[in-house]
Amino acid sequence: MAEIRTKTGRRADLLAAARAILAEKGLEAATVAEIVARAGVAQGTFYLYFPSKMALIPALDEELNERILAAVREAVARATSAAEIVNMGVTAAFQELERYRDVLHVIHSRITSLSTESDYEAQFGPYHRLVTELIQQRQATGEMDATVNPEISARLIIGLINHAADECYIHNPQVRPEVYIAEVIRFISRALGVS
Repeated sequence: MAEIRTKTGRRADLLAAARAILAEKGLEAATVAEIVARAGVAQGTFYLYFPSKMALIPALDEELNERILAAVREAVARATSAAEIVNMGVTAAFQELERYRDVLHVIHSRITSLSTESDYEAQFGPYHRLVTELIQQRQATGEMDATVNPEISARLIIGLINHAADECYIHNPQVRPEVYIAEVIRFISRALGVS
């Protein structure tokens, strides 16, 4: 059991070190040598967890998406209406994306390279299923437009939130996040027929 924790801890240390280096230098300039030095492990240890520097990006992306999924689940569990689901879910997703704003440009550069359904599923599968189920549940209660396609809408919602976070935290940071969050909530609410 201690060996499992040590391995998990090493991987987490490597990811934390990689995140710091990537935030400082970007993907191209970052080196494995700098990452292992910051993590306090031998260079060979890096390759036990990651086959290359590029493998850090999907690992950070997975870590971010797990955090978003957990935050959205927790937020919508407290919601009592469709409007609260949209409001609380979008806000929770943005809060997690903000925590990763230092490397969001690196992580989201990978989104454009998703070429197959299995790539999409690996990155967004559980998050997509959650949003799809939330739409279906609220369609059944009449709180959301029954003509909306839940699966396609879930993809569009996830894409909108990620794109809006890029705009907010990378391209247009002079605009306060609350402004972006309010616009995304308004856009999604109207698209889903939520009053």
